[in-house]
Amino acid sequence: TSCTRACPRFRAWEPEADMHLFGRQRKDEEMYGQYRQLLLVRAADEVTHKKGQDGGFVGAMLIWLLKHDYIDAALTSFVEGDGSSWKALPGLARTPEEVLASSGSRYTYSANTLAMRDAEKEGLKRLALVGMSCQSSALPIMWKRKAGKVGKPFLFNIGLLCSKTFDDAIFEELFLAKYGLKKEEMVKMNIKGVFQIWMRDGSYHEIDLKECHKWTREGCKMCPDFAAEHADISTGGIGEDNDWTLCVVRTELGEEVMNRMIKDGSVVARPAETDATAMKLLRLLSIVSRRRWPEFADKAVSVGVPPPKKKADGSAPAAH
Repeated sequence: TSCTRACPRFRAWEPEADMHLFGRQRKDEEMYGQYRQLLLVRAADEVTHKKGQDGGFVGAMLIWLLKHDYIDAALTSFVEGDGSSWKALPGLARTPEEVLASSGSRYTYSANTLAMRDAEKEGLKRLALVGMSCQSSALPIMWKRKAGKVGKPFLFNIGLLCSKTFDDAIFEELFLAKYGLKKEEMVKMNIKGVFQIWMRDGSYHEIDLKECHKWTREGCKMCPDFAAEHADISTGGIGEDNDWTLCVVRTELGEEVMNRMIKDGSVVARPAETDATAMKLLRLLSIVSRRRWPEFADKAVSVGVPPPKKKADGSAPAAH
């Protein structure tokens, strides 16, 4: 059926997507998938950098793709209404202004692929997708399984590093109920080992991620792909510096775009190896995510995954 042909977690999805994109399956040691370049990148334009998350790379890339006629629009997420609800909704970014309006991270789920309906209505034929691994894996799976015309408009695939998303109830049941933080007063949030929240009054708050686990979406608890391993470029804010975005450049197309953006000064880049913390976290979080994959499911995902180190009491730590 069309559903199973497009499903990014059905049957042997990882080997199928690997073979379609790279012509081979990942090696045992490639915990965060196959790649061509590992870079730390930030937007050169100050407005794009400031409006974006960490280095503002995704916004800079979408604007570049639009201006250089690679795409007509991007399927991404926006915040409902004036932004004070923090309710993430799928939508289309057709212009640089709409890209900037969509900038920043939301840690609740947005089914960005649903914006395809609007793209079809508007006759937009060349699309980029911005999404977590559960969305970015769908494109090569559709192409490999020949799902038909639904996959044809997608020309660029941007994956977001992601270990989980939270239910919207976390705003009322944790942030407000325990800490008195009203979502309509929040101006920015991030995750850097803790859940970081900036408020309109200038105050800053940190919440232990262990407190947030209760609101993790059920599907995320079994997702094995932290690194969005089947995107053209996978990107996320991990490492020591909040002003840079870690980018895993995976495909020939992704490398072409990245190199052109660096050459024309749209972004500034440096080797990811200059941030040892980012490199360590990329591997560690990819391993932790792979350990969550159910034993009854396709075994390819778990190949090469090292067993968890046991605690002092002899028990294995839980995979979150």
